[in-house]
Amino acid sequence: MKDLIIDKPHSLKTHHKVTYLSVTFIFWAIIFYLWQPLISLVAWYFGFELFYDHMIELGGYKEFANILLIYLQVIVLLGVVFLAWAKINELRFRGKSRRKLVAVVTDSDIASYFRVEERQLKECMEQKTLSLDISDDRVIQFEPKKSFKVA
Repeated sequence: MKDLIIDKPHSLKTHHKVTYLSVTFIFWAIIFYLWQPLISLVAWYFGFELFYDHMIELGGYKEFANILLIYLQVIVLLGVVFLAWAKINELRFRGKSRRKLVAVVTDSDIASYFRVEERQLKECMEQKTLSLDISDDRVIQFEPKKSFKVA
């Protein structure tokens, strides 16, 4: 059976390849930037003074405290926005059900879609385990598997 995942990077256009590589590079740079404090700490442990120079001598811990305060403010702001949005939607849609029901699908609809007889479909539905073989032209062949007991 053919693999269902389509992976053909050679068929991409040049601008798609460039975009893909650019976005990948940018996100790797972001990941490296986010891991930089830990990398500096490990380097400091092994004798490199970069962490000590930046955090202690140059006062980097003060900027770190300021950044943590900004992060906290952003988190609180996002929480307030999401709670306000939820409350507005609750007031706006109170008592209204806008959800639509899914159409009922009969066994004959399923059988015709999969090109099998209704009798075969019912047999399949009664089985706990099936072995399916789907050909390239969407013809389904199945075989019930006998259940086995685990000792």
